[in-house]
Amino acid sequence: MPVYVIASEHPVLVDRMVGSIRDAAVDPGWRAFNYDVIEGKPTAARILAAAQTLPMMAPRRMVLVRDLAPMVADEMAALVPYFDSPSPTTVLVALTSKLDKRIKLYATAQKKGYLHVLEAPRHPAPWIRDEAKARGVKMNGDAVERLAEAVGNDLSRLALVIEQLSVYAGGKAVTADDVEDLVADTRERSVFELTDAIGAGDVAGALAAVGSLCDQRQSALGVIAMLARFVRQVGQLHAGRAAGLGKGELAQACGVPPFVVDKLATQARRLGPAAVARAQRILHDADRALKGQPIDDPPRTEGLTGPAVKALGRTLGERVILERIVTDLIGMGGPASRVA
Repeated sequence: MPVYVIASEHPVLVDRMVGSIRDAAVDPGWRAFNYDVIEGKPTAARILAAAQTLPMMAPRRMVLVRDLAPMVADEMAALVPYFDSPSPTTVLVALTSKLDKRIKLYATAQKKGYLHVLEAPRHPAPWIRDEAKARGVKMNGDAVERLAEAVGNDLSRLALVIEQLSVYAGGKAVTADDVEDLVADTRERSVFELTDAIGAGDVAGALAAVGSLCDQRQSALGVIAMLARFVRQVGQLHAGRAAGLGKGELAQACGVPPFVVDKLATQARRLGPAAVARAQRILHDADRALKGQPIDDPPRTEGLTGPAVKALGRTLGERVILERIVTDLIGMGGPASRVA
């Protein structure tokens, strides 16, 4: 293929694709003469001049543009005719940190099959297994699942951690205990911070925790599932107290260790049974809306839809939606929600 336009939030995917293209396109012995990298703010004139230069003592050369995003619209438009008639002796690879398919350059690239959007899998376990196998690292199934839970789908961090685990395990198969020992479980810490902030009515703390989860590239659906579990536990605590259960029985009913019951009880002071019911409806409808499924009360989840995420871009769209949900949950708390 003579042109590649690559968009991704995952450097490890970009680096590997660029490396694969370069290895296929350019003879390593002549790479110093036939491999150009355009850094900084590119111009159409500079890109076209490089792309139309003939290779030296080789059938092809490669031009890598580090980032198209800083280009102004007129400069981008000047590149479009090249996509119709690219040089047969040049492989042009252009990366972009911001993809807007309404821009003619990207729309044309997509139409011609030049656009490649590299995304991380929502469920990273298969990727972890493949990465470990490619690196010659043995990982049992529990270790794979634990690593997926701990890191999420940040592929660059996963690749680094798999390499570290290989050294840590000393040639033995990596176990879940190895993952526990080596990997800081930032996702669970952020979830605890989020539920603590909701229970305390701390809007600023809750929004900061949402930001941390989004920075870890956790999906909105995954965070909603975590929030639904927390709200369900609060509801189970209320039901258990109403039934006269003791602390040990409450822990069993809520599915938490006994030492967590007191903390959950503190959080439940802001979310009484009525608030729990409303929160469960909102989280249920938000989950269905994001999946494109019909909901019972569209006005309550206005804007919490797949198209809304697409309009803002996945990263920003999901963050805005989570911030709204969390703010709504905190707003349900207050004196009326207290329990004895």
